[in-house]
Amino acid sequence: MLKDYIEKIVNACGPRIAGSEADQRATGIIKDFMTESCDSVEVEEFDVAPRVLQRLTEMITYAVVAGFVTFFISPVISLVIGLGSGTIFFISRWYDIEIIDRWMEKKKTANVIGIIKPSGEIKKRFIVSGHHDSAFNMTLLHRQYVWLTPVLEFFTTVSMLAMIVISVYAIVKGRWLYPFIPASLWKWVVLTGFFGVITSQIMRKGLVSDIKVEGANDNLSGVSVAIGLADYLSKNKLLNTEVMCIAFGAEEQNTKGSQAFVKKHILQLKQVPAYVLNFDMVGEDGTLRVVKKELEVKSTHSKAFVDFVHKAAIDKNIKSRFAVLPFGNTDATPFSRKGIQATSIVRLDSTGLPGHWHTVEDSIKNIREESLIESVEIAKAVLSELDSTLR
Repeated sequence: MLKDYIEKIVNACGPRIAGSEADQRATGIIKDFMTESCDSVEVEEFDVAPRVLQRLTEMITYAVVAGFVTFFISPVISLVIGLGSGTIFFISRWYDIEIIDRWMEKKKTANVIGIIKPSGEIKKRFIVSGHHDSAFNMTLLHRQYVWLTPVLEFFTTVSMLAMIVISVYAIVKGRWLYPFIPASLWKWVVLTGFFGVITSQIMRKGLVSDIKVEGANDNLSGVSVAIGLADYLSKNKLLNTEVMCIAFGAEEQNTKGSQAFVKKHILQLKQVPAYVLNFDMVGEDGTLRVVKKELEVKSTHSKAFVDFVHKAAIDKNIKSRFAVLPFGNTDATPFSRKGIQATSIVRLDSTGLPGHWHTVEDSIKNIREESLIESVEIAKAVLSELDSTLR
């Protein structure tokens, strides 16, 4: 049973923050699972700063406070803080450039790559993946509070933009020290800025935590799909398609594992047509969704491949819909950014949310074998369209 893979890892390792001893134990267990089915298994280590996204979140929320305070001293200082912190955040999230990471302690984690060779010449390459690290509990992502997240982000952003716009106005007018704007505006500026400070600190408390979660659904469910497909292919050889079944490390640190893989293997990925089907949070209730875009990280996946995956699922009578993710990011993004055809499959329930996302309820008790099996079936359906020997 696919659920057994998850249960064995959870029981042996518990929560698996990237770079931890538990994370390293999970890597070894996954390697053993894949060795039973794959022609070869490679473990590729890389460095990661385990708390980089938490530090990035804290930087933004503290910058809001600092920008508000210095606004009453000099618009120049406030402007530098606002633009500087915003630039660091967007460069880190949109372009995968390490900035905060450079100043943080690094630890070792790894990608586990199971390779299944075809019987003939390699003409295509198919990657199915999930990530084996787990996350920290985030109160704002609990179902009763998740609606607050966009509201808090909106008001925090508006507050920062207001400080920036007024600072630019004051500097252009040559007013570089307090008081530098008309007295009639001060009340509204103070209210806007103070409100932004409050919303930013609620975000910090709701998104930064030391409580580790089990991560059965997010994302040992995706890893179990990769292992399950490898087991199937060990008995059903392909003719011209090489398959890589990958368990990425450090997805929760802004997809560092898939970034490391793409960087190392980009020439190999360009040699023959490559297709990446990543699975994330597919083990609970809900409908499978093929991800078109990931808005927070400005990622758009190949429309042709997204449609291809959706059609393959429908043709096999697997319920599938499209999805645009407003928050977070997945391991498909580093591939799409390099022009590789990729998308992610997630499972969302009737509320449009994944099951127990970044909460302590993300445990083995909520995993459904039927959901895992259906996820493997969609991977097989896509692969059968890519390699005719499975039809």
